[in-house]
Amino acid sequence: MALVYSEWAGPLLETINADIANRSTLASSLLTPIVYGADLFGDEAKFLTGNFGFDGYIGVPRLMGANAEQAAAEFNVAWQTIDPTLNPTLRALTSAGGLVGASGTYATRLMLADTMPLVFSFPVLPSYLDADGSDFEVTLSDGTTVTPQIAGLMPNLEHNERQTVVIMGDFGNRTTPGNAGAKYPISVAIVNDGTPLQMIGRSGAVDAVGLSIDSSNSYVAGNGPRLVSAKLNLYSDLGEGGPVGVGAASQNNSGSDSYGDQAQYRLRLYTSAGFSPDGIASLMPNDFGRFFQLKATTGSGESVTITETGVSYAIGNQGMVAVVGLADLAPAGTPLNAAYVEDHDNYYDVILEGDRNAIKSLSAVRMPSGNGYSAVYNPGGPGNSPNAPGAAPGPFTVPSQDHSIPISFDLDGARQVTFVESDGAVLRNPWNLQPVGRLLGTAVEDILTGQTILAYIDPQGRRFFSSFEASSSTATDLPGQRAQLSVIDLIDISDADAESDVNVSGSFSRSAADVSVLQWYSVSDDKGTVVDPLSGSILKPGEPGYAEAAGRRADLISDNTLELTNSKIAPFSITLESGAIYAPLIINQTSGERYFAFAAANPDKLVHFTGFGANGWGMEDGYGGGDRDYDDLIVRFSLGV
Repeated sequence: MALVYSEWAGPLLETINADIANRSTLASSLLTPIVYGADLFGDEAKFLTGNFGFDGYIGVPRLMGANAEQAAAEFNVAWQTIDPTLNPTLRALTSAGGLVGASGTYATRLMLADTMPLVFSFPVLPSYLDADGSDFEVTLSDGTTVTPQIAGLMPNLEHNERQTVVIMGDFGNRTTPGNAGAKYPISVAIVNDGTPLQMIGRSGAVDAVGLSIDSSNSYVAGNGPRLVSAKLNLYSDLGEGGPVGVGAASQNNSGSDSYGDQAQYRLRLYTSAGFSPDGIASLMPNDFGRFFQLKATTGSGESVTITETGVSYAIGNQGMVAVVGLADLAPAGTPLNAAYVEDHDNYYDVILEGDRNAIKSLSAVRMPSGNGYSAVYNPGGPGNSPNAPGAAPGPFTVPSQDHSIPISFDLDGARQVTFVESDGAVLRNPWNLQPVGRLLGTAVEDILTGQTILAYIDPQGRRFFSSFEASSSTATDLPGQRAQLSVIDLIDISDADAESDVNVSGSFSRSAADVSVLQWYSVSDDKGTVVDPLSGSILKPGEPGYAEAAGRRADLISDNTLELTNSKIAPFSITLESGAIYAPLIINQTSGERYFAFAAANPDKLVHFTGFGANGWGMEDGYGGGDRDYDDLIVRFSLGV
């Protein structure tokens, strides 16, 4: 076995196994701090696609009743014709979700909701994904913007599959652009909802706020599903599997489950949407030759096309390559018939065996989608009998087109990442979001690639595991003379439930000789206007008495003084009343000066704060701007009720 586990791996394996054994049927059960052996499909965090998936398929009334086929037709979702003696499940008969089932899974009423799969290059950190969809904003063709009703990882639920988020809501209709009444998404963006979404990259956590992409319409010809990446690794089981309660179809479906020791290499195909031969049916383990080709090039420059499963292809004098079969489908051993149901996620694994040099000669994957090859649809396709009497009228989503994508090689596993928090959220470096911890040792080592997962413990005694080096507890010392400054994020809880206090928590660091303290005070707007609680006067930054009024507002908040030893990183938590905006106030106790996020209020009238991404900022606590490294105090916060 290629994976070797040390004594330090115990808590990691306990966390992973407990998560896999979770029998909760709620989609929110996936929002745990686990990214385990996940692929990086690029060198930076970005959207790969964010397209309109399909209209009105989630939350279909009466779909789980005795007249489900008629209900499907009434609500315009496709239905599959299957021999009833095969005892097909509902998912074998339709890709739509029933009102009761979908609403129960997502713990909110979903009625004829639309979907958009958001396909990213990096895995998201599930514990920072908000189930209410507030991390995302969708712009529609009529110029309006909407927040999704739901965001979740299903069906991309395995621990190494967390690069795709599916959002649900009302995003449009099936009327194609240019026709009266057409409405559809034109773009989607990640926004700061108070708990900013994070992704995990090669060096650790990444702020995802601000990423965006234009959306295509899956009801328009040419916009069918496609491959977005093809990544080749030595085969490993690391990260396979996910919680059984919501992912029974994802259990025991790996390459080794299906093919044992023949699984030498894994070519992971990453897709813009789930693939189906008709929008409902599943791809099967022996379907490689129905949909795909692999291209290889010999040392002399000749092209070799691999088209069949179980056939060894000679690649010049580099050796042999064979496609063993497809994996990451249904559990191994599931009967191969029309009732076969795979996990319908955004990943398909082509399992390969052969000589290393021959494997390295592979160059591209092609989906001809015609001329003897089958096209694929996303789950909004027509099914196998769209013209049956009484069938749904459509329209349905369009099929794939002929396309190819180059193969990316990662035989040393350098573009696979792990971050698992076993004891709850760990302390983060507020400058770069990296977890803070003391190295305990190597927990997992892949003896084939040399990749390791390291065991750490943070200053609060919480254990975590990562494929990257953690931050020390020493504050980051930034270079001075920073020229580019940006406005900081204030704590805006003006729209929060008036009956709920809001917990603001995070981390802060200190890198300055002077002793300063941090307080918060409420402001009336993002310009910093305050109401003096003593006189009732309304004051703007720079007006006489502003600093004193701000101080009096800060005094109204309990436990509102944060102080930190120089060169250290520490956690903080404070409870604030909802219905207000809060700004930071820094008091330099050495000089007695007070500094604000609004330049006009500062004694030197200079900018002393700059933003460091979503909900992060740094500041200078010396008159005249100091050395302008903005690391005298660095703060990163998140909101919670």
